[in-house]
Amino acid sequence: MDARAIVDTGFLLALRDRTDSHHPWATALARQVRGPWITCEGCVSEMVFLFAERLGPPAVLELYRQIERRLILSRHFLPEDLEKVADETARYRDRVVDFADACLMVLSDQFPRLPIVTTDVADFTVYLRGRSVRRLLAPNNEGGK
Repeated sequence: MDARAIVDTGFLLALRDRTDSHHPWATALARQVRGPWITCEGCVSEMVFLFAERLGPPAVLELYRQIERRLILSRHFLPEDLEKVADETARYRDRVVDFADACLMVLSDQFPRLPIVTTDVADFTVYLRGRSVRRLLAPNNEGGK
């Protein structure tokens, strides 16, 4: 496995969108944690929608090129790992866990040595509770647990 980090939609959007409040953090972190990065098809779907909305079709095409060149690795979850995704979703009875986040946590279980890079500190801090030591790289929490 060549990936050096598990990346969430918010990080990749912040990296591309100069108007995003997390852009300075994302660009600095991208210099430290160089790709390739791994994500899931749920995040790719979110990115296509958000890139198109915020940055336009050229940004979507660039995303596709990055995936094609394997700078961003996209892991397929359906149907092979649906049970693991469903188990991850069921773990949190008091909150809705979206498909992309559940897939990223399954990736984290499969590759526990890779840090998770996200702007979604609130949710991922909860998701990582009770798991073996993992690094969450997020704004105001760079390198923390």
